[in-house]
Amino acid sequence: MTIEIADRLVKLRKKYGYSQEELADKLGLSRQAVSKWERAEASPDTDNLICLAKLYGVSLDELLATEEDIDTIIEEQIKNNKEEAPAQEQPKEERTDIKDDERVIFVGKGGKKVTINDDGVTCYNADGTVKKHNFDVKSAVIGAVEATLFTLAAIAYILLGVLLGWWHIAWIIFFIPEIICSIARCFKAKNANYFNMAFLAVFTFFLVSFFLPVALGSYGITMPMYWHPMWVVFLAIPMYHTTVGAINKAMGKEDPHDKDDDDKDDD
Repeated sequence: MTIEIADRLVKLRKKYGYSQEELADKLGLSRQAVSKWERAEASPDTDNLICLAKLYGVSLDELLATEEDIDTIIEEQIKNNKEEAPAQEQPKEERTDIKDDERVIFVGKGGKKVTINDDGVTCYNADGTVKKHNFDVKSAVIGAVEATLFTLAAIAYILLGVLLGWWHIAWIIFFIPEIICSIARCFKAKNANYFNMAFLAVFTFFLVSFFLPVALGSYGITMPMYWHPMWVVFLAIPMYHTTVGAINKAMGKEDPHDKDDDDKDDD
């Protein structure tokens, strides 16, 4: 597959308003397969070429027309074949690194593979060694801290309810653990989009509009319930994530809400 043809496939798909996933569904393929065509990393087979031509209302000659010479096309084909060769599964009798009761269920680039047997699923590196999954200490610590904070919040809620009778207003403290831990996740990922702005906005809204007026009122201090204009804090949610998302995109950072990098091809 040449770059010229790959670009043509992208333009035709976008011309007819298909996303990669929608086109893949029509052809009965995975979105990754369509993505590889459009990156010139793989070529559609004959049946898929015919389907694409009919889908876009063009002839095969128009679909595959290219100005590149035969030598360039052959070089690109050889390069693609070399890159795909490690991913092709060899017959089991030729694979000395696979146990008798193991079955290969996935082979990745460079010869990395995943196998399954009665003992479970095993991941192998390209050199045949078993891949060790590193324990994410930071995530474990954040999870432990969050569990501890929720426990403390539950204890504080019970105490405020029993001692002050604040059962109906003290529930907002359950927002605090997630707000604190989302800040920690931001620092861990070095990405501000991991911050839970929605929790902060809801917490702020109820704190000012409900909790403080009721709590102070129990001591004879009058404070209005600012249901309006405090609703404006909810505008901070889309504003924050839109701004941070734009900054991340400009810096080339991954958005936590994206499925994977290939989704950017559908924009």
